[in-house]
Amino acid sequence: MSIESRESSDSKDARINQEASDWVAKHDHGFSAEEQDAFFDWLAESPLHSEAYSRRQIVWKEMNVLADWRPEHSAEPNPDLLAVSKKRSKLVWFSAISGIAALLAIGLFVGGLLEQSKQSESILLASGESAQFYEHHVLDDGSTVELNRGAQVSVRLLDDKRLIDLLAGEAHFTVAKDVSRPFVVRARGMVVQAVGTAFNVLLNTEEVEVFVTEGRVLVNPSIATTNESIIDKMEPLVRELRAGQRSVIELQSEIIPPVIEEIPIETIERRLAWKNEMLEFTDAPLSEVILEFNRRNHTQLVIGDIALAELPVTAAFRPHKLDEFVELLELVGSVQAERDGLSKIILREGSE
Repeated sequence: MSIESRESSDSKDARINQEASDWVAKHDHGFSAEEQDAFFDWLAESPLHSEAYSRRQIVWKEMNVLADWRPEHSAEPNPDLLAVSKKRSKLVWFSAISGIAALLAIGLFVGGLLEQSKQSESILLASGESAQFYEHHVLDDGSTVELNRGAQVSVRLLDDKRLIDLLAGEAHFTVAKDVSRPFVVRARGMVVQAVGTAFNVLLNTEEVEVFVTEGRVLVNPSIATTNESIIDKMEPLVRELRAGQRSVIELQSEIIPPVIEEIPIETIERRLAWKNEMLEFTDAPLSEVILEFNRRNHTQLVIGDIALAELPVTAAFRPHKLDEFVELLELVGSVQAERDGLSKIILREGSE
């Protein structure tokens, strides 16, 4: 039974990888409107699709270095296409070890692929297939992503841009300003781009809604018209949204410039009420309280002294107010907090 299950899993992986390769090839030739819709339907089916597509896209780009060689040109590819550094090439001067030189070149090539793949790896934020409750995540660039229940987001932080794919549900983004790296959110063919601002994106089966809570963003209803998803403000479909404005793009209709409308502050507050979830505890053991905070935050709390596990906690906090909760523990709970890097806080017994 286990063999059959493993074979089934292997077959599924092979199918997804093949589909990803097919989509990369189609994207390289240019999507038609129908292919674009089908592509984003495929991405939304599973987070595995986005990961496989990213990996195949990297390999596709690297293999383009061989585009200048054809079998009719020579028996072997131009060595410049897979050249090693001059310093290393001096070691390869005996014709008797030409085979080793070839292996070295291949090794460097594959190593480069693995390193680039690692740097551009997609990270899924929700702990499961989608968020089971409100989640608050701080990205490495300082931006924050808040997930409503049912949301899933894939993140890739690159040297020239920050790519975020909203795969399902609703998320609010507060962007750390970095002019050299636009912050790009993609959702089923629609692109939202910001440098430093705050905005909300909701994806469902029929439409994508964007509203801005701070600053401004550019909105493009068609990813097919963008260069690597970066928006050119001069493109005919692009519109700018400012704080207090929203736009709704219907997924099944003809692609047209986004319609912008004002949205009252009361409506925005009501729509973002999901961000104000309260965690309330009455004589709850610290171990249970920590579990609830850790489920909802990128930064994790760790009990350093086992005696603290049963410390009773009576309080009410918003899940993302982690620092305030830790400060309360230090003030009234005889707890000492010790930060370990950017994503861990260790709680130990403090002095009376």
